[in-house]
Amino acid sequence: MDQKRSIETRLKGVGILRRTTRYLLVTMLAVLASATALQAQNTVIKGVVTDKGGAPIAGVTVVAKGTTAGEVTSSDGSYTLSVPAGAEVLQFSFIGMETQEVAIGSRTEINVTMAPGSLGIDEVVVVGYGTLAKRDLSSSVASVKNEDLTERTTAFNIMQGIAGKVAGVKNVSFSGRPGGSSALRIRGMGSINAGSDPIYVMDGVVGVDPSLINPENVESIDVLKDAAATSMYGAQGANGVVIITTKSGKKGQGTVTYNGKVGFGFLNRKLDLLDADEYMEVQRRAYAYSGKVMPHLETPYENLFYYAKDPAGNFQRDENGYLIASPKYDTDWQEALTQTAITNDHTVSFASGNDKTSVYSSIAYQNFEGLVKYTNSERMTGTVNVKSDITDWLNVQTVVTAGTDKTNAADGESGFGQGPVRNMLEMPPIVPVRYEDGTWGRKDDYPLGELAENPLRLLQEKKSVTETDYAIFNVIADIHLTKKLTFTTKGDYQMTNRRTLSYAKAGLHGETDTNGGYADIGNTKSRRWSNEDYFTYADSWFDDQLKSNFVLGASWYYNHSENSSAGSEQFFDDFFGYHNLGAGTVYHKPTSGMSQQTMNSYYFRMNHTFRDKYLLGFTLRADGASNFGANNKYGWFPSASAAWIISEEPFFDAARKWVSNLKLRASYGTVGNASIPNYSTISQYSNDQMILNGALNPYVVLSNLGNADLKWETSKQFNVGLDVSLFDNRLELIMDYYNKTTTDLLFQKQVPYTTGYATTWTNLGKIRNKGFELTISSRNISHKNFQWTTDLVFSTNRLMVIDVGGERIDLGNNAIAEAGKPWGSFFVLNRLGTWGLDEVDEARKYGKKPGDLKEPPMIMGLAKSAMDSINVTRKALPRPGSISGRVTLVNTFRYKGFSLMVDLNAAYGFKIMGITTTMMENRQLYGNSMKSVLNAWTPENQNSMIAALRLPSDVNFGENEKDSRMLYDGDFLRIRNISLSYDFKPELLRKLRVIKGLSIGVNVENLHVFTEYPGYDPEVGAFNTDRGQSIDFYSYPHPTTVSANIKITF
Repeated sequence: MDQKRSIETRLKGVGILRRTTRYLLVTMLAVLASATALQAQNTVIKGVVTDKGGAPIAGVTVVAKGTTAGEVTSSDGSYTLSVPAGAEVLQFSFIGMETQEVAIGSRTEINVTMAPGSLGIDEVVVVGYGTLAKRDLSSSVASVKNEDLTERTTAFNIMQGIAGKVAGVKNVSFSGRPGGSSALRIRGMGSINAGSDPIYVMDGVVGVDPSLINPENVESIDVLKDAAATSMYGAQGANGVVIITTKSGKKGQGTVTYNGKVGFGFLNRKLDLLDADEYMEVQRRAYAYSGKVMPHLETPYENLFYYAKDPAGNFQRDENGYLIASPKYDTDWQEALTQTAITNDHTVSFASGNDKTSVYSSIAYQNFEGLVKYTNSERMTGTVNVKSDITDWLNVQTVVTAGTDKTNAADGESGFGQGPVRNMLEMPPIVPVRYEDGTWGRKDDYPLGELAENPLRLLQEKKSVTETDYAIFNVIADIHLTKKLTFTTKGDYQMTNRRTLSYAKAGLHGETDTNGGYADIGNTKSRRWSNEDYFTYADSWFDDQLKSNFVLGASWYYNHSENSSAGSEQFFDDFFGYHNLGAGTVYHKPTSGMSQQTMNSYYFRMNHTFRDKYLLGFTLRADGASNFGANNKYGWFPSASAAWIISEEPFFDAARKWVSNLKLRASYGTVGNASIPNYSTISQYSNDQMILNGALNPYVVLSNLGNADLKWETSKQFNVGLDVSLFDNRLELIMDYYNKTTTDLLFQKQVPYTTGYATTWTNLGKIRNKGFELTISSRNISHKNFQWTTDLVFSTNRLMVIDVGGERIDLGNNAIAEAGKPWGSFFVLNRLGTWGLDEVDEARKYGKKPGDLKEPPMIMGLAKSAMDSINVTRKALPRPGSISGRVTLVNTFRYKGFSLMVDLNAAYGFKIMGITTTMMENRQLYGNSMKSVLNAWTPENQNSMIAALRLPSDVNFGENEKDSRMLYDGDFLRIRNISLSYDFKPELLRKLRVIKGLSIGVNVENLHVFTEYPGYDPEVGAFNTDRGQSIDFYSYPHPTTVSANIKITF
């Protein structure tokens, strides 16, 4: 019955997906038919846009004024625009150029020469609950357009696409696996124990999951960085705000666009591991140091070694009486477990409209294979965005996005067990993938090897699948009460259903050889409703000398989630996998739970511009949340900002020849962080079961001690910035300095056992992020057939612990949070080297001998706890994640229709805790090791940082205390992306009639990394997004990907 119900449920889900896909297809076809009919009413106008020197300008926006019919010029400056009947003026706009308007009349060809203007000041950016012209900004906001977001084929989500595009924004991506964890950090880490993720807002919908958004559907992203910009989101804005605007249709024209990318990824950077002969040399030296002989020289291991034999088939021995053997296999396990990873990314979109309604819709399919075999991520999404002017006073927009995502993470990355990625590196090279009889090779096939299954078999027979179905429904209505006053009301509903499915067949060595196989299923259902209602008022006074904009509104949010899990083991049959838990005879304890949270908000913002050169902004927001204590339900978050456009002053006339625009900005404000688990302010208990008197009985224990005084984390940020445009806007500089202090940190701490509870949430201490950001955009050469532009993004951030209540907090992996030190400073032993033969007596005092590691004398032979009382001998080193500086340099060269882009990325001034490489050095006989272990101590090589090779029976074997040997310089320079594309000339395409635009190109991503770090990649992390940055624990490697792409518009 359960099996039947499971199949029925699955078939029902498939039916829903099919109906949803059918609906999206029918909608696209219906609108396409209507738009085709509209084309007959339009006039086609073509032309070329150039600068003063006659050089074509690509990317100029050409719009029929009074409509939203628009086009963007191609690489040769040409455009073709279908203009609706009644349109009288074409408007040409481009960053750094004066906007021009040209009367259409009866012309069908309009060529325009654009003059330099104030770089970017007319560009519109999206801020909280509205938009502002860039020139009217007094806060720190950065923008990324679609073409920059989607230039990397392997960017599976917007977080990966935005990496390196915005100063002060870091993409924390621990893994090279498709669907692997990614997170953005804006101006550092904002909290010790609460969340540090920014809030994501898509088309006004607050709190969307960014990992589920298809970058191809994104028109632009605006990142709000300082408190003046983020305070409109109050308690949700402490870590920054990412505002996502999706694509919409263009009135007066109908287009169908296919954008396809196919890539091939491969392992371009291998770890330098021992081969078979080197591995046996390590074994020989270890056995010799301990006065013993390798076992295969005394007893034949014919499955692993070739042995010398006489003609009669008898084993031959050397002069010492030992067998003569050589390895039968020399397996490259990195080669055996990796593959050519094929990437498919295909999107079909449709955009059209008339004078009243515009439509954009798309269907996309992505399938990214992982570099490690049997890992992949697959996603299908559909979007419909409809805007309609119902009347002169009512505009309505409806956006529906739905999709399904499936990821198989069978690699077991970041787990402490013997997962496939770890054993890919540690499997002995003398062991084959399969023996001649078909049996799997295992890690412990040679004596002293760790108990572990063949990693390729694990990938085949152990599954860890996550399936996610999601939908977002959003309706926005603008009611124009007067020409100056607009009321906006918005309602949205987000739905996410996520299943985690795991299954392992019976007989997996070290996994299921004792439990007969296992299967587990977890279900999480999340629902989120929100409503936003606000007024916008814009007016001017004193003959337009004072222009003002006001926003006043309220919001309501409700989150509800449910979860459940079940599992079993001891399966007699593997046929159904995790689809029939009843086939297991031993059940795992089922779990279930429910959580809900509400928040309501009130907000106000005003922006003033006086004489187009003095800017002033003020924001106030009040938030109340259910997950805070009864005594602190509401928080108030004000901010203020001001700017002075110095270049508009009369005294600046003489300098305007070189300085086109000069604006000074300053802001100060307060935002909050409410990212703690629900119900943390009330005392809680947990329940379990135990066998008593032969029967299963429930029991409860106290868990979390409530705190009715728990309140928001509060971040106060000061920002000062300077915007400069030079040499007729050919050079733009944006500079920002910020100082952000976060107080009342939300922290879960242990409480005395005498209370009966284990933990409590409290407000504890203060941290400070301080940094500098610089963005430079330069048009170096701008001629008719050749253009060269350069973009540079530079940022620094230093995170210091100011106060943690006089405590030292253990963050794990020997990292601490302590007042006066950088966040997460490592507190480790300082490895001095090894004891030499001339230090026998001195070494004996500490229970050591020549060849053992030498550490600070005060702690030799004493207890080695990360937080022991003798840590004065430890060395506090910079936190690996605390990078001193990040730089991105992008050069773009255009020649006629060709475009070449080279993207370089660098970081400096940080350390990496390379647990992978150092642990393999320290534990040689349990598995394979790095080649560096060949430089271990010997009587002939006493000046070594690696202890003498020895057997595990030696008391000092595998000294794994984290020390300075584990910390590597992480500085690197990466060739992140090289792309070459060609845009076909419109004159050629017009002859084909059907095709309106065609572009082809090739990309090479992650071509090479220049670094001294011996691991796969210097951009790594493990265990935890903030506490695990730059910790390498058998991380999934990043591929080098070569791809081809085509974009064709009909």
